[in-house]
Amino acid sequence: MEWQPSTPLSAEELARLPVFPLPRVVFFPGTALPLHLFEPRYTEMIEDCLDSGCSAMAVALLAPGWEDHYEGNPEMHEIAGAGRIVAHQRQADGTHDVILHGLNRVRLHELPNEGHAYRCARAEPIDDVGAASSSDVLAMMACATRVAAKVRERQPDFALQVSADLAPARAADVVADQLVVNPVERQRILETSDVRERIGLVTESVASLLAQLREAHAPS
Repeated sequence: MEWQPSTPLSAEELARLPVFPLPRVVFFPGTALPLHLFEPRYTEMIEDCLDSGCSAMAVALLAPGWEDHYEGNPEMHEIAGAGRIVAHQRQADGTHDVILHGLNRVRLHELPNEGHAYRCARAEPIDDVGAASSSDVLAMMACATRVAAKVRERQPDFALQVSADLAPARAADVVADQLVVNPVERQRILETSDVRERIGLVTESVASLLAQLREAHAPS
């Protein structure tokens, strides 16, 4: 089943948004996130979405210490990524594979479960603020391009998913999604609404990765 990814999240959807908390996943606007849902509470969540026609969902990073409370409701970061299910397949074993398309940064205000096993929240969209200079964007893309070239040495099919028409804020999100691995750094980038500051954080993380790759390939 497929949905239209570009439809903005409605006020009704934001008022009660299903939340999928995960230990190491940070979901950025403008990116695609494949998910495999197998726990009973999350298969219930996707089935409720299918039954109601709702295609909106948030993905939140679990806070440190989640391991001791995973079967309950461990603490999660209140800033999360929200988007739409754009593809879905129900498997014969009752599990579900979905692809989410990221639309918004949101601040989550968790709601009572109301009989559901999964978590829901009222979601407050977070708008980008400020602007970045062309030199900021060029510096980020220069680092990203160099890292991509290093990655292609081992994965020839790898390509940055940054098109020329992407706004600087979205370009930063896409580069972060592809090249920033550490969940703590990813969450910090997600939580940064100031565009210039966000681009700076992405550039710093990607430049650090580039230095590591160069050191790994340097002759001893």
